Amino acid sequence: MRDAANFDSPINLYEADNHAKLRILLITGGWEVRRSFNQMGIHAGDRVRVLRRAPFGGPLMIDSRGTRVAVGKQLAEKIRVEVLP
Repeated sequence: MRDAANFDSPINLYEADNHAKLRILLITGGWEVRRSFNQMGIHAGDRVRVLRRAPFGGPLMIDSRGTRVAVGKQLAEKIRVEVLP
């Protein structure tokens, strides 16, 4: 994916590597997008971890506070994250 030394700018969730620990910075999109994430229990400021990525542009499985959530590619691209050490 991206070089580990080049994380000075935020990336979207879909660009993150497997098993990466992340902090959600911003959820872009309209109120429907924010509502979808709110229903999944995902909010700005939360720490999440990418568990696995489905092949061929499939959904990501992430861990958010002990809950596993599948997030589709289009929704994952609307979440800006920073990689945590």
